[in-house]
Amino acid sequence: MIDIHNHSLFGVDDGAKTLEESSEMLKEAYLQGVDTMILTPHYRHGIFQYSLNRIHMNYKQLEEKAKEIGIRLYLGCEYHVDSYIVEHLQSGRCFSLAQGSYVLTEYEYETESEHILFQTKELILHGYTPIIAHPERYRCFQENPFFCEELRNAGAMMQINAGSVLGHSGRGEKSFCKKILKNEWVDFIASDTHNLKNRRNYMAKCYQYITKRYGQEYAHLLFEANARSMIEQED
Repeated sequence: MIDIHNHSLFGVDDGAKTLEESSEMLKEAYLQGVDTMILTPHYRHGIFQYSLNRIHMNYKQLEEKAKEIGIRLYLGCEYHVDSYIVEHLQSGRCFSLAQGSYVLTEYEYETESEHILFQTKELILHGYTPIIAHPERYRCFQENPFFCEELRNAGAMMQINAGSVLGHSGRGEKSFCKKILKNEWVDFIASDTHNLKNRRNYMAKCYQYITKRYGQEYAHLLFEANARSMIEQED
């Protein structure tokens, strides 16, 4: 499996704090069947905005550990969308996924659908493919699941969290995930893991659930094939 959204890179956001914790998170991912991870630390102006040198330094340290474990790493970020996103991506102040054209984007719970649609179209206009992180968390999606279809038709992609699918984030988010999975409006399932305590990696359990409920082919698309295609386009 490929995990395109996680906070396993230590010392740069609210995820792993130390190299040791990062290594343990990678070991847990490997035991669940993950062999490739795109590390996606938060990028949010004024809150999570660490120096590029620090991110690269920590990434290099973790990459050595990952090789020992058997996981291939790529770098990206989870960008809390603001009006500077295109400028920051083009200038290299933040990272697209695996140094390509795909961008993992997140918003506030209260963000209006018009704003998300506008920002999505802006990214597409500038040659990027936005991946909407955990739409199950945002009110405008919860009130109108068909918004997923509208954004996908515009050129965006959808990523939901394994924990949400399994109900770890409440019945509302689980119910939303069921609706958009049934309509095949999901492109990726990822862990969004932050630690080994209350925000763990549930990829294996979720893969089994999706396989049983929706079939092996769909599970393969969501956990590996779509992500593999994305990475190979960039390599």
